[in-house]
Amino acid sequence: MRTVDASVHRLIEGIKPGETALLEYLPSYIPEFTLLKLMEYSEEKKIPLIIDDNFDTLPVIAAHIENLGIKVDFSGVYVIKTEGRIDVGNVVARVPFHPDLRVYIKNYENEAGKVFEGFSDSMNLVLGLENFLKPLSSPSDIYLTIWVLQRFLGNTRRRAFYLLNRKILESISPVVYSEVRRVASTVVEMVPYPTGAILRFVKSPNVDLLGEELKVDIGGEL
Repeated sequence: MRTVDASVHRLIEGIKPGETALLEYLPSYIPEFTLLKLMEYSEEKKIPLIIDDNFDTLPVIAAHIENLGIKVDFSGVYVIKTEGRIDVGNVVARVPFHPDLRVYIKNYENEAGKVFEGFSDSMNLVLGLENFLKPLSSPSDIYLTIWVLQRFLGNTRRRAFYLLNRKILESISPVVYSEVRRVASTVVEMVPYPTGAILRFVKSPNVDLLGEELKVDIGGEL
Protein backbone atom coordinates (compact mmCIF):
# COMPACT_ATOMS: atom_id res chain seq x y z
CA MET A 1 0.00 0.00 0.00
CA ARG A 2 1.11 3.58 -0.63
CA THR A 3 2.08 6.11 2.04
CA VAL A 4 -0.87 7.82 3.72
CA ASP A 5 -1.16 11.51 2.84
CA ALA A 6 -0.84 14.33 5.38
CA SER A 7 -4.56 15.12 5.52
CA VAL A 8 -5.43 11.57 6.52
CA HIS A 9 -2.66 11.57 9.12
CA ARG A 10 -4.14 14.76 10.57
CA LEU A 11 -7.64 13.30 10.71
CA ILE A 12 -6.64 10.03 12.35
CA GLU A 13 -4.14 11.51 14.78
CA GLY A 14 -6.64 14.19 15.75
CA ILE A 15 -8.78 11.41 17.25
CA LYS A 16 -7.22 10.43 20.57
CA PRO A 17 -7.49 7.03 22.29
CA GLY A 18 -10.82 6.83 24.10
CA GLU A 19 -12.60 9.10 21.63
CA THR A 20 -15.59 8.30 19.46
CA ALA A 21 -15.64 10.01 16.06
CA LEU A 22 -18.79 10.19 13.95
CA LEU A 23 -17.88 10.28 10.25
CA GLU A 24 -20.97 11.44 8.36
CA TYR A 25 -20.99 10.89 4.60
CA LEU A 26 -23.34 11.44 1.68
CA PRO A 27 -23.95 8.64 -0.87
CA SER A 28 -20.61 8.20 -2.67
CA TYR A 29 -17.48 6.06 -2.54
CA ILE A 30 -16.47 7.67 0.76
CA PRO A 31 -16.89 4.39 2.73
CA GLU A 32 -14.52 2.67 0.31
CA PHE A 33 -11.77 5.29 0.46
CA THR A 34 -12.17 5.65 4.25
CA LEU A 35 -11.57 1.93 4.69
CA LEU A 36 -8.58 1.99 2.34
CA LYS A 37 -6.99 4.97 4.09
CA LEU A 38 -7.46 3.47 7.57
CA MET A 39 -5.93 0.22 6.35
CA GLU A 40 -2.95 2.11 4.89
CA TYR A 41 -2.46 4.00 8.14
CA SER A 42 -2.76 0.79 10.17
CA GLU A 43 -0.08 -0.87 8.05
CA GLU A 44 2.23 2.14 8.07
CA LYS A 45 1.97 2.86 11.82
CA LYS A 46 1.60 -0.77 12.97
CA ILE A 47 -1.61 0.08 14.84
CA PRO A 48 -4.20 -2.71 14.54
CA LEU A 49 -7.45 -1.95 12.72
CA ILE A 50 -10.51 -3.67 14.20
CA ILE A 51 -13.68 -3.50 12.14
CA ASP A 52 -17.18 -4.01 13.51
CA ASP A 53 -18.93 -5.59 10.51
CA ASN A 54 -22.65 -5.42 11.13
CA PHE A 55 -24.97 -7.34 8.78
CA ASP A 56 -22.42 -7.90 5.97
CA THR A 57 -21.60 -4.22 5.44
CA LEU A 58 -17.87 -4.90 5.03
CA PRO A 59 -18.32 -7.47 2.21
CA VAL A 60 -20.36 -4.91 0.23
CA ILE A 61 -17.65 -2.26 0.60
CA ALA A 62 -14.95 -4.82 -0.27
CA ALA A 63 -16.87 -5.82 -3.41
CA HIS A 64 -17.12 -2.17 -4.48
CA ILE A 65 -13.37 -1.78 -4.03
CA GLU A 66 -12.74 -4.87 -6.15
CA ASN A 67 -15.13 -3.60 -8.85
CA LEU A 68 -13.07 -0.41 -8.97
CA GLY A 69 -10.09 -2.52 -9.94
CA ILE A 70 -8.26 -2.19 -6.62
CA LYS A 71 -6.70 -5.33 -5.16
CA VAL A 72 -6.67 -5.33 -1.36
CA ASP A 73 -5.50 -7.95 1.11
CA PHE A 74 -7.87 -7.89 4.09
CA SER A 75 -6.09 -10.65 6.02
CA GLY A 76 -4.40 -8.16 8.36
CA VAL A 77 -7.71 -6.58 9.44
CA TYR A 78 -9.41 -7.91 12.58
CA VAL A 79 -13.18 -8.26 12.26
CA ILE A 80 -15.93 -8.48 14.89
CA LYS A 81 -18.93 -9.77 12.99
CA THR A 82 -22.60 -9.40 13.88
CA GLU A 83 -24.85 -11.57 11.70
CA GLY A 84 -24.20 -11.81 7.96
CA ARG A 85 -22.97 -14.74 5.90
CA ILE A 86 -19.88 -13.47 4.07
CA ASP A 87 -16.55 -13.28 5.87
CA VAL A 88 -14.00 -10.65 4.86
CA GLY A 89 -10.79 -10.15 6.82
CA ASN A 90 -9.61 -11.99 9.91
CA VAL A 91 -12.85 -12.69 11.79
CA VAL A 92 -11.82 -12.90 15.44
CA ALA A 93 -15.27 -12.71 17.07
CA ARG A 94 -18.86 -13.44 16.13
CA VAL A 95 -21.72 -11.80 17.97
CA PRO A 96 -25.15 -13.39 17.61
CA PHE A 97 -27.86 -10.80 17.07
CA HIS A 98 -30.86 -10.82 19.39
CA PRO A 99 -34.02 -8.71 18.99
CA ASP A 100 -33.85 -7.86 22.69
CA LEU A 101 -31.22 -5.12 22.72
CA ARG A 102 -30.20 -5.89 26.29
CA VAL A 103 -29.32 -9.47 25.31
CA TYR A 104 -27.45 -8.35 22.19
CA ILE A 105 -25.47 -5.73 24.13
CA LYS A 106 -24.40 -8.36 26.66
CA ASN A 107 -23.38 -10.69 23.82
CA TYR A 108 -21.38 -7.92 22.17
CA GLU A 109 -19.60 -6.84 25.34
CA ASN A 110 -18.62 -10.44 26.11
CA GLU A 111 -17.19 -11.16 22.66
CA ALA A 112 -15.77 -7.77 21.67
CA GLY A 113 -14.26 -7.20 25.11
CA LYS A 114 -11.96 -10.18 24.60
CA VAL A 115 -10.71 -8.70 21.33
CA PHE A 116 -9.93 -5.22 22.65
CA GLU A 117 -8.23 -6.62 25.73
CA GLY A 118 -5.57 -8.02 23.42
CA PHE A 119 -4.40 -4.56 22.30
CA SER A 120 -3.15 -1.53 24.19
CA ASP A 121 -4.05 0.73 21.25
CA SER A 122 -6.24 0.17 18.21
CA MET A 123 -8.41 1.86 15.61
CA ASN A 124 -12.00 0.63 15.57
CA LEU A 125 -14.04 1.24 12.41
CA VAL A 126 -17.76 0.58 12.95
CA LEU A 127 -19.74 -0.25 9.80
CA GLY A 128 -23.49 -0.77 9.44
CA LEU A 129 -24.65 0.87 12.66
CA GLU A 130 -27.60 2.20 10.64
CA ASN A 131 -29.03 -1.34 10.71
CA PHE A 132 -29.43 -1.03 14.48
CA LEU A 133 -30.72 2.53 14.43
CA LYS A 134 -33.38 2.21 11.69
CA PRO A 135 -35.79 -0.12 13.52
CA LEU A 136 -35.65 1.80 16.81
CA SER A 137 -39.10 3.09 17.71
CA SER A 138 -39.59 3.11 21.47
CA PRO A 139 -37.85 5.78 23.57
CA SER A 140 -36.41 3.05 25.81
CA ASP A 141 -34.67 1.31 22.87
CA ILE A 142 -33.40 4.61 21.48
CA TYR A 143 -31.83 5.70 24.75
CA LEU A 144 -30.51 2.24 25.54
CA THR A 145 -28.62 2.32 22.23
CA ILE A 146 -27.35 5.84 22.85
CA TRP A 147 -26.30 4.85 26.38
CA VAL A 148 -24.26 1.95 24.98
CA LEU A 149 -22.47 4.26 22.54
CA GLN A 150 -21.77 6.62 25.40
CA ARG A 151 -20.33 3.82 27.55
CA PHE A 152 -17.53 3.21 25.05
CA LEU A 153 -16.24 6.78 25.45
CA GLY A 154 -13.03 6.79 27.44
CA ASN A 155 -11.92 3.28 26.51
CA THR A 156 -8.29 4.14 25.75
CA ARG A 157 -7.66 0.79 24.08
CA ARG A 158 -9.52 2.09 21.02
CA ARG A 159 -10.13 5.19 18.98
CA ALA A 160 -13.50 4.60 17.33
CA PHE A 161 -14.69 5.75 13.92
CA TYR A 162 -18.43 5.34 13.29
CA LEU A 163 -19.03 5.62 9.54
CA LEU A 164 -22.67 6.56 9.01
CA ASN A 165 -24.75 7.61 6.01
CA ARG A 166 -26.05 11.08 6.86
CA LYS A 167 -29.19 10.69 4.70
CA ILE A 168 -30.18 7.58 6.64
CA LEU A 169 -29.40 9.22 9.97
CA GLU A 170 -31.59 12.21 9.12
CA SER A 171 -34.44 9.98 7.93
CA ILE A 172 -34.51 7.82 11.07
CA SER A 173 -35.56 10.61 13.44
CA PRO A 174 -34.26 14.00 14.53
CA VAL A 175 -33.89 12.66 18.08
CA VAL A 176 -31.67 9.72 17.10
CA TYR A 177 -29.55 11.91 14.81
CA SER A 178 -29.03 14.63 17.41
CA GLU A 179 -28.30 12.12 20.18
CA VAL A 180 -25.68 10.26 18.14
CA ARG A 181 -24.03 13.61 17.42
CA ARG A 182 -24.20 14.58 21.09
CA VAL A 183 -22.51 11.40 22.27
CA ALA A 184 -19.70 11.52 19.70
CA SER A 185 -16.66 13.44 20.90
CA THR A 186 -15.78 14.37 17.31
CA VAL A 187 -18.11 14.91 14.35
CA VAL A 188 -16.70 15.07 10.83
CA GLU A 189 -18.86 15.87 7.81
CA MET A 190 -17.43 14.16 4.72
CA VAL A 191 -18.55 15.87 1.52
CA PRO A 192 -17.66 14.11 -1.74
CA TYR A 193 -16.36 15.64 -4.93
CA PRO A 194 -15.33 13.74 -8.11
CA THR A 195 -11.81 12.76 -7.01
CA GLY A 196 -12.03 12.82 -3.21
CA ALA A 197 -13.75 14.45 -0.24
CA ILE A 198 -13.71 17.52 1.95
CA LEU A 199 -13.61 16.71 5.67
CA ARG A 200 -15.22 19.33 7.92
CA PHE A 201 -14.66 19.14 11.68
CA VAL A 202 -17.91 20.48 13.14
CA LYS A 203 -17.24 19.11 16.64
CA SER A 204 -13.92 18.26 18.26
CA PRO A 205 -12.18 18.54 21.65
CA ASN A 206 -9.06 19.46 19.65
CA VAL A 207 -9.30 23.23 19.19
CA ASP A 208 -6.74 23.08 16.38
CA LEU A 209 -9.13 20.95 14.32
CA LEU A 210 -12.48 22.53 15.24
CA GLY A 211 -13.90 24.29 12.19
CA GLU A 212 -11.08 23.10 9.94
CA GLU A 213 -11.56 21.61 6.48
CA LEU A 214 -9.20 18.96 5.17
CA LYS A 215 -9.07 17.96 1.53
CA VAL A 216 -8.39 14.30 0.79
CA ASP A 217 -7.80 13.82 -2.91
CA ILE A 218 -7.89 10.24 -4.11
CA GLY A 219 -7.27 11.13 -7.74
CA GLY A 220 -7.42 8.10 -9.97
CA GLU A 221 -7.45 5.68 -7.04
CA LEU A 222 -11.22 5.62 -6.88
